[in-house]
Amino acid sequence: MATRNISRREFLKVASIGITGATLAACKAKATPTPTQAPGEAEATKPPAASKGGKVVIAVGGWAVEPTKLILDKLGWADTGITPDIQTRPGTLDQLNTMLTSAVASGTSPYDVLDFEDEAAATYSRAGFFLTLDDLLPPDFWDDFPDTMKSMADVWDKLNGKTFRIHHNYEACYSWYRKDWFDAKGIQPPKTWDEVANLGKVFTDEAKNVWATEDGMTKGGMMNVYLAYLTKQAGGNPFDVDDKFRTALEYFHKLIYDAKAFNPAALQKNYDQVNADYTEDKVAYFRQWPFFYDVARAKTDWFKEDKAVVIMPPVGPGGAPNSTYAAGWGFGIIKTSQNMDNAMTLFKFLIDKKNAGQMAMLNTWFLINRKSVLDIVGDKGMAKYLKMYSDAGVIGTRPFHPKFVEALAVLEDAASAYLTNQIGLDQAMKQAQDGMKNVK
Repeated sequence: MATRNISRREFLKVASIGITGATLAACKAKATPTPTQAPGEAEATKPPAASKGGKVVIAVGGWAVEPTKLILDKLGWADTGITPDIQTRPGTLDQLNTMLTSAVASGTSPYDVLDFEDEAAATYSRAGFFLTLDDLLPPDFWDDFPDTMKSMADVWDKLNGKTFRIHHNYEACYSWYRKDWFDAKGIQPPKTWDEVANLGKVFTDEAKNVWATEDGMTKGGMMNVYLAYLTKQAGGNPFDVDDKFRTALEYFHKLIYDAKAFNPAALQKNYDQVNADYTEDKVAYFRQWPFFYDVARAKTDWFKEDKAVVIMPPVGPGGAPNSTYAAGWGFGIIKTSQNMDNAMTLFKFLIDKKNAGQMAMLNTWFLINRKSVLDIVGDKGMAKYLKMYSDAGVIGTRPFHPKFVEALAVLEDAASAYLTNQIGLDQAMKQAQDGMKNVK
């Protein structure tokens, strides 16, 4: 997720595991169910009443304002006596960075708790913006996380062994396909790179602008998602710019020009446009984030279960354990918070084991594969597929670079030039390698 196009996340306004397609406004209405309590589960933990009252400011993406209000309301935050001020944070990392840099330098902060993405985590943790959180975690906290999530936290949520962020969602790259189309052709969904490439001769019809596959590829973060996905499947990290990255680039080029499987026009498309292509019957198969589950179902005049089916990702040269990776957002405390005690209280409330499952029941924005969460959510919505991928061991750690945004820009520039046939593969590799030498 580079700072991903915010419009992508606007769809989460209709996301609910329990009530697919219901708007969050509706979720706040009378018909909203009380968070489900699994047999034997304790009720959501409520923090002790605050002795001082006061307020706490939490900044979230625009799409997450209503879900955050919902969970605080439903899980009893009012009992603390602390007034929550839920603010919409700037939409781009540059804007957020400018705001936080000046504030932290002057010993102030516009926010107390921040919900932020992986890209911000890589940059802001090294800028020293966040409080170390380990003393706020219960002794058994990490016992609730599978090894894949603990590995992800080691890379994306810790610096020098100290925790600065806790993920509240865990979003794998999923594979979706038109089961109705595949059944009509009498073929099985692809399980390997070669089988994905072979879809071109089965489904692509250039005259009708129908393609076997595509992905959101605009530069600035979306292209990097797919490049990292393919390089991960090749068994590598794109930021190493080695033979694994070369293999991924070469395969990608093959998908476009030799196999005629990948729509070349998608090199200029964002997620909204690609999703529209899929729901307008122009794409047979693609990789997408879990928010597409609700996007598809929101098209009520189009959607049927066999039109958007989640399947296992294809296996590349790197083997099944490298088939996909997860990204996510999480909570941290600004070290210059002006309401530190209240910020700590809110943070502990948001990451509490007994609250986490109830949060995921209320909205997919809080779906994560913590054991306690999956025990409560069960097989509702995307949780079924998160468990399927997790149990199969195909979700790896997202490729990391300490200067993630700068590094991805280098890779995207080189890859874009190669994929549009402006330069050859050797030149693209050299451009990327030379560019990475300057990312320090």
